[in-house]
Amino acid sequence: MSERKILNTGPSPRGWHRLQSVLECPQKYAFQHELGISTMDSTSPPLVKGSMMHLALAQHYNRMKNRELGLDEDEWEEPITAMEKQAESEPAWKEYLQQITDCYHAYVQHYPIESFKVLEVEQLAYTKIFDQYLFTGRFDLVVEDRAGRVWVVDHKTTTRIMARQVKYYGISGQLVGYAYMGQLIFGDRFAGMLLNQVQHTGKFTFKRVKLPPAPNLMERFPYTVKDAEERIKELQDSGRKPNEWPMAMNELTCYHRYGACKFLESCQWGTNEN
Repeated sequence: MSERKILNTGPSPRGWHRLQSVLECPQKYAFQHELGISTMDSTSPPLVKGSMMHLALAQHYNRMKNRELGLDEDEWEEPITAMEKQAESEPAWKEYLQQITDCYHAYVQHYPIESFKVLEVEQLAYTKIFDQYLFTGRFDLVVEDRAGRVWVVDHKTTTRIMARQVKYYGISGQLVGYAYMGQLIFGDRFAGMLLNQVQHTGKFTFKRVKLPPAPNLMERFPYTVKDAEERIKELQDSGRKPNEWPMAMNELTCYHRYGACKFLESCQWGTNEN
């Protein structure tokens, strides 16, 4: 018997986070993308727990998709086993393995029967903005409801589900971009973005909610992509060293909900990176 599959995808190649970075602060973009200094901490508890739950749900829904198609669900590794195998090469996962395992079991008990058909899992989507700028995204889950409508589902893990998170994610350029592509791909069948919230700490809690409409953000999304891409090109062609790109110099930008920007001290004191 061949080894069961474990879905292991990375970020999409031309996704929102790159554009978001230059819109937030060109200097931050330059550090990340011109000089290649990563801000990702692979041992960060929120990132680790989120990655583990995403893997479990990817395996779960791939197995479900196979069952619906009359295929062997064991083509895909079982969710818990997949996390255990991944933890062998990701030491930071081991600390939270039992917690996320218990959370996944609670998720399955909460949603024992789904009211939708699985169309795609971790599907790469892309479009050309103004026939010039490639924009990509990776849909966590694409489903079809009983009325034949298609939803793009985004899994969001958190220590606590709060009502304001729906408004918070409703203006996310990433999710606005997903909705923009969803509309292009599925046309009139596209129903919108569905937030699949998973509270993995304390009392496990789960909630699914449609993101509120943002028609003006959707209409202006292509121009936002264009503006960001043109800003990057303008600065690349300016002759300025990457460590001399414009800075936001704004306390609301230099500090975010997880703390200070990784490059705060570099901006305060200067850097030899160029």
